[in-house]
Amino acid sequence: MNTDAMPVIDVDSHVEEPKEAWAHLDSKYADRKPFPVVAKDLPVLGGINAFWYIDGTVYPKPVGRGNLVYGTPIEMRFATQKDFTIGSQTMTDIPARLKDMDAVGIDVQVVFSTVFLQPVTDDLLFEAALMRSYNNWMASACAEAPDRLKWGAILPMRDPRLALDELEHSLKLGASVAGIYGTVGETMLHDRYYDDFFAEVERLGVPLAIHAGWSHPGITRSMDDVSGSRAIGFTLPVMMGFYSFLGGGILERHPRLRVAFMEIGVQWVPYLVQRIDHYHHADGALGLPLPVKQPVSETLKQSDVYFTPEADEIYLPQAAEYVGEDRLLFEGDMPHAEAREGAKQEILERDDLSEELKWKILSVNGRRFLNL
Repeated sequence: MNTDAMPVIDVDSHVEEPKEAWAHLDSKYADRKPFPVVAKDLPVLGGINAFWYIDGTVYPKPVGRGNLVYGTPIEMRFATQKDFTIGSQTMTDIPARLKDMDAVGIDVQVVFSTVFLQPVTDDLLFEAALMRSYNNWMASACAEAPDRLKWGAILPMRDPRLALDELEHSLKLGASVAGIYGTVGETMLHDRYYDDFFAEVERLGVPLAIHAGWSHPGITRSMDDVSGSRAIGFTLPVMMGFYSFLGGGILERHPRLRVAFMEIGVQWVPYLVQRIDHYHHADGALGLPLPVKQPVSETLKQSDVYFTPEADEIYLPQAAEYVGEDRLLFEGDMPHAEAREGAKQEILERDDLSEELKWKILSVNGRRFLNL
């Protein structure tokens, strides 16, 4: 296999938002523009000693029940502990970002938000304005290297009309992906309230990313340590989104959607599919009304669905066989702190994956997903 002409495509990396992300905020919200506050650097904070101040609350929340952590704003000590420069992390220095991509062999990278991995305001219109400012700024940053830097638009899904308006705006700016999370608060995505949104995404043929994040407040509030916050609070909403698409009927109603479930690996898929199918058969035998006509395992075979495996997943070969080799995408997660910087090399060095599968993950499938 000639891999020289195969670009490595990272479909899921991030920006640690700088203050410039709010430069395009609607002037009527000028007095509510987010700003960083720096706290005393206490051991309990673990270097997360700077926060975005938004409407009287600070984000992230590194301690206590409902805690979660991430690396923006970059005034925190944690930002200085990474191997990436501040300019690369914040994408305020695009040559530095490209240099970091080159160092790990990434040719094309899709960039998603970090701060919006959790809801940051209860004010729907203010949230939409913050996302509009972010999308405008991200478009301008990626425009410095459009062949290498792509971006996922962040959408205010609490109001599907606003989400569609923002999607249309972002596509005009050059967005490559529509980025949402596995739930909208405590509401599942298969709620009919969102049908018009998914119908339009289907019509437009836009790739849709269901990204990990702390989107479900009830699950987030249940977590009282960082490990649980990452392993459960950050992860379960994507599985809930997977259920919505395959078990809740979204793909039955909108079968041409192209959707990827990002940043929680792929080993969970066989278990969850079989679990959903188990109750589909059991409830059908009882004569109960079913949300979908056929088992999820059949929908998975027929749909344009993708996953981002972790490079070190033990059962990746088995999971690839189960979901299909053409459904796996490569994620670098730059510049987050999950130690994925060497993921490309980890995949290439595995002796339990064929060369064809390695390059499907690293290149072929990503080109198809992104319409490159």
